[in-house]
Amino acid sequence: MACHSIDGSTVGKVGPSWKGICGTERILGKGGKSALADEAYLRESITDPNAKVVKGFEKFDTGMPIYAGILNESQIESLVQYIKSLSLK
Repeated sequence: MACHSIDGSTVGKVGPSWKGICGTERILGKGGKSALADEAYLRESITDPNAKVVKGFEKFDTGMPIYAGILNESQIESLVQYIKSLSLK
């Protein structure tokens, strides 16, 4: 919660908000390509966060930590489902 908001705000956050993220096209910082924020994208963002960095957030030195090997599959799935739930409201 220190890095991502759940209410759409980005003030004081180093990562994009999770509110309404699922199903949206995310414009990436590298080359201006885009990626659909689906379950695969969310999983990759958790386990390999540098693979697809959203435009505007590539400038932060800290970056998101890599959670591969830290979170187990059940924890990753729970996090993905929670983020998806923020798009249902």
